[in-house]
Amino acid sequence: MKIQAIQTIAKVNFSRFKPQSNKGFYESYFIRGNHPSEKKAFWIRYTVFAPKDRPQENMGELWFVYFDGNKIYPAKQEFPIEMCKFPRKHFFVELGANFINSAQAQGQIEEISWKLNYTSAAAPIFLLPQNLYIGPFPKAKSIVSQPFARFGGYLKMGNQKINIENWVGSQNHNWGEQHTDWYAWGQVAGFDNSPATFLEVVTAKLNIKGVETPFLTILVLHHNEKKYQLNQINQWFTNKGSFDYFDWTFECQTKEIQLKGRIKASANDFVGLRYLNPSGGSKNCLNSKVASCELEIRETNQSGMPQALFSEHKCAFELLTNEGQEHHGIKINF
Repeated sequence: MKIQAIQTIAKVNFSRFKPQSNKGFYESYFIRGNHPSEKKAFWIRYTVFAPKDRPQENMGELWFVYFDGNKIYPAKQEFPIEMCKFPRKHFFVELGANFINSAQAQGQIEEISWKLNYTSAAAPIFLLPQNLYIGPFPKAKSIVSQPFARFGGYLKMGNQKINIENWVGSQNHNWGEQHTDWYAWGQVAGFDNSPATFLEVVTAKLNIKGVETPFLTILVLHHNEKKYQLNQINQWFTNKGSFDYFDWTFECQTKEIQLKGRIKASANDFVGLRYLNPSGGSKNCLNSKVASCELEIRETNQSGMPQALFSEHKCAFELLTNEGQEHHGIKINF
């Protein structure tokens, strides 16, 4: 990897965490990868959590989930903030003896451990317009620091060792003063019939000064060596999207491209995780890394039938909600 590319990856991963602030804050770095052909995936997340007006309760959180068919293995460990490092001028995040940087991730939670290396030749993907990464709006921000990350190494769960070879996914960085009120997030790092296509999409509702917005949809697509960024603020309202448990459809259009997509998974493909909210309370995240995605693409200069892309079980699909198990049937862990 070229030195300039390494520096760019490191820069977008620099921490925004200010230990002495009392505004409330969260910041997470996660990696996720899918088996080349089987319905298997991992998701590992290194997080700092700082509750509003209680900086003495700041802490680090280490998360792990392994998806093996319809079996899911979640784990979490918390760390005193004194055992954590979130540097603002280089990328080497540490939670105790566990760490992540631009090329490696290692960790252990009880009988679960991992040692992974990864690399990506792709440039970072900004879900939001870049001018919105500075300033208070929106309160949650996200970057795909390393799209098309290729993973090697291993995971261990007790006596079971899982060799990771050429699993594909991403390394991601997100942060904010509070979690988005209600959202669906999806990501595909290579479709089954179009391995060089990358999709990042969100449909969300925001609460702005007590007023709930309609569904807003943001989408970024890299396809056929072109970058389509349907993410300008005016497009949030014209892009279409809606979701329920556990089915999501979206539709976006510009002068260059028309897109129609569907992301879905069964309840058995989700694990429920409780995310503490810096502003108070918590949110429930329904997390799958083995969902399916169908995407219909019609480029303006294209004749004939639209392109039909699909990913059978390599799509990341998360839902953030206030609702509990009685509404969606997913047990909430931790």
